[in-house]
Amino acid sequence: MTLPQICITLEGNNVEEVLKQAELATAEGADLIEVRFDNMYVEPVEVTAQNADGIDVTSVEFVPRPLDSVNVSESIEQLKKGIEMPVLFTCRNRNEGGLFPGDEDARLSILEQAIASGASWIDLEFSITPKKRKKLFAAARESSATIVASVHNIESTVTTEEMIDLVESSDEMGDIIKLCYQTHNHNDALSIFEAAWKLKAGEHKYALMGLGIGGDWTRMHAPLLNQSLVFTTLKKGFSLADKGLINIQDLRIAWKMLGHLA
Repeated sequence: MTLPQICITLEGNNVEEVLKQAELATAEGADLIEVRFDNMYVEPVEVTAQNADGIDVTSVEFVPRPLDSVNVSESIEQLKKGIEMPVLFTCRNRNEGGLFPGDEDARLSILEQAIASGASWIDLEFSITPKKRKKLFAAARESSATIVASVHNIESTVTTEEMIDLVESSDEMGDIIKLCYQTHNHNDALSIFEAAWKLKAGEHKYALMGLGIGGDWTRMHAPLLNQSLVFTTLKKGFSLADKGLINIQDLRIAWKMLGHLA
């Protein structure tokens, strides 16, 4: 059984934080690191408010920074010099769960600069307008970057059949098809798992997952489901499961318990 590649998603809000997290991810032995460049454009701020029971509860809100506060070319160059592992460069828009506060043209310009810099992996959403996506796709092919073609539905989970059809009809969109859905209950999670199960005997390269309850099932069982890529995190805590996420160490423990690792 061939194990999927493991990608650790970093969530630093500036270059220094990302580089520190990259060192930890490298020590964990991941296959690649995802840099969420959209996180550079927000500042985490602690906010305290009273809940319905009158108890003060502190949470973190992400306050947008001005676009010109980030020197894109300089930041990309620093990341390139400071991270030895392959990097999946991502700049996610708000419609798909990202934090980038600017317009689409500004976001695509950042992706274009990342490709030109020689990023080894690039995330290109299905939702990018065809003409602009074609241009980015061609540039990525020219630079030999691996393309992750992604869909992030932050509202709901589509049917099993829709997921299968999307994977089977989209090989030309990228090297790996990534589908991520908001799971509201176990039935949603089962729909994603069933789609991955039915796809596992095919030749398509895909990564299916959920965000929410049961969203980590396809991550934990990725080797059995013949997934090509699994996204994990350096974060720890029981709350990860409620978000469909899994820590890389916990992922390896699960794979070992399930017999996927010696």
